[in-house]
Amino acid sequence: MLLGGSAAAQIFTEDFNSFTGVLNGNQGGAQGQYITTHDMGHSGNLTGWSKAGAGTVHAVDTANVWTDPSTVTANPQNWGVLIWGGNGVGTNIINEITLAAPIAGSNTSGTPYIIDFLGAGGVYHAAAQGNDGTTDALRIQVLRASDSAVLHTFDQIVAQPVGVGNLGLTPYSFNYTGDGTGDIVFRITGVNDTVTRFQGTIDDLTLSIGAPGAPGVTTFTATPDALGDAGEAVAFDWLVTGLPLDSLVITPGDINVLDDTDGAGVGTHDLDPGPNGTTQYTLTAMKGGDTVTRKVTVTLPAPEITSFAASPSPVTPGEEVTLSWQVELPVTTLTITPGDIDVSGDTGAGSIIVNPTESTIYTLTATRGTSTSTANALAIVQTPPNPNALYFEGFETLTAPPGNFNGAPTGQVTTTHDLVFGASLTGWSGTGGGVIHAVDTHNIWTGGVVSTNPPNWAVMIWQDNAITQWEGIAGSNDAGTPYRIDFLAAGAVYEVAGQVNDGTTDNLLIEVLRASDSAVLHTFNHTPALPVGEGDLGLLPVNFTYTGDGSGDILFRIGPGNADQVRFQGTIDDLSLSVAGPGAAFQITDIVRDPQTLAATITFDSVDGVIYEVWGSPDLQSWQDLDDSVVGTGNSTQFTDSVFAPANLQYYYQVRRP
Repeated sequence: MLLGGSAAAQIFTEDFNSFTGVLNGNQGGAQGQYITTHDMGHSGNLTGWSKAGAGTVHAVDTANVWTDPSTVTANPQNWGVLIWGGNGVGTNIINEITLAAPIAGSNTSGTPYIIDFLGAGGVYHAAAQGNDGTTDALRIQVLRASDSAVLHTFDQIVAQPVGVGNLGLTPYSFNYTGDGTGDIVFRITGVNDTVTRFQGTIDDLTLSIGAPGAPGVTTFTATPDALGDAGEAVAFDWLVTGLPLDSLVITPGDINVLDDTDGAGVGTHDLDPGPNGTTQYTLTAMKGGDTVTRKVTVTLPAPEITSFAASPSPVTPGEEVTLSWQVELPVTTLTITPGDIDVSGDTGAGSIIVNPTESTIYTLTATRGTSTSTANALAIVQTPPNPNALYFEGFETLTAPPGNFNGAPTGQVTTTHDLVFGASLTGWSGTGGGVIHAVDTHNIWTGGVVSTNPPNWAVMIWQDNAITQWEGIAGSNDAGTPYRIDFLAAGAVYEVAGQVNDGTTDNLLIEVLRASDSAVLHTFNHTPALPVGEGDLGLLPVNFTYTGDGSGDILFRIGPGNADQVRFQGTIDDLSLSVAGPGAAFQITDIVRDPQTLAATITFDSVDGVIYEVWGSPDLQSWQDLDDSVVGTGNSTQFTDSVFAPANLQYYYQVRRP
């Protein structure tokens, strides 16, 4: 970039603030641009520029961050243009914008010209849409206006966005010498039309005339520009003009390379060892009061984690889970969290055994120098249902039409869990908009691909949703009998933060209905807390009790406690109904399976001489009377099942009083 103001006359400038398009409300993400949360627009136009490519023109407002989907910011805007990659075929082609009118005095023979602009990474609402920082780049072409002949081409790799409110705009500069064949126009596009992601962002483009004899950097390259390992040697090559120069320096490192440059301005320098991570190098030429720079990026790709998995899954609390991985070498460090487990000795391929007591997301972090990659593996831990339950519903029979999974652009807000809408649930009816919504508490969103891992669905209750059982639960309303209802509850949200339950006035409403006439016998309101964080919905156990009145078996209806609000009320999972204890005379205290015959013997508390029924079920849904004449013998009454237990890997039992 030419810094000597008196030596350069600016003849063209473009700040891209004439952008008009679809703004706010249709900003690409639920919380603005991915990483930065900047406001965005699409399907736009630029005064004085023609356009081509899908969704042109995309733009990002670098002065404002997203605040609400229905509010267009009143603050001054500063637009930068996002250049899309495309796939090179059909209508989804690479974006490009072309200046409509030639720039007067932009191609005088022998005159030095300087192109300056700000560049940064580009991304919309999903991480997968971001430029990769290595093979993607902005391309600025200098075209002769009369016939669109390409006179010069400049490619610049730009870094990825930095963080919230910080796109990371960086100054870049190119120069060319006029050939006198006619004034020029600019065409701005990307270099990589084989990928469907952005190539970068450009802003504040200018063209200036350099002073005669002013310094110039025609080319500056690095070989290799993508390293195989940290410290690999790099060769820099350049061509400079305006000799003799006062200084020629490569930074970082303040490497004086003036003596490495011949009389024609051609130079080379070997950097050994090379950088320890992705580094942008700048060649700065100085002469008198003029300074010109050219940048090149040397990338050190992070190690590729080919696979990282937890198996088996699901397991019971404390059961062994094997974490296994395959990582592309070389690797500097390799660690697993939680636990900060150093597995660097098992680079390439390896495995360890862990014993999670609750569902856990394990993260494998691989470094190569300062470049880092991560992968997650979910170990699912399921607590077995209460064996004394009269009824259990895990909501796993949920189904939905194709395309209704993963409702959000990056998964559920806050947690990134997978989502589904328009679903059905076996044994339940549903009412309300978009019934039934659900969240997969075992899987997080991975780019719109429906996970092949076992899901664990929990139902989310919207402000007008309700789900109701079809049939009554046998033995659920005996007169004078205390019953206990257990379930897991958490906050709920979909793809927009404004849809989340508020944690104070919103409630899950569980109603106990008499099956014969839907009369409401009992109601229970629960106010769930907000979701916790990535991979953690924050499900917590909740219970309440009621006493049977003998008027007929019951069923459940689950709906909103605050139907006046257009947002979710909460999430429910693992609903069960059991006879309240402790001290109930017929609680099962032990189940032992014979290792040879696979017969199961249950032990239960009883009242001496009282007759009991033993019921069994393979799934806690359908129950069968196994024996209705078991005589109680106190707190060690036993019953042996040698028929159903051997035929089922898992089998459940209840003890009932006739």
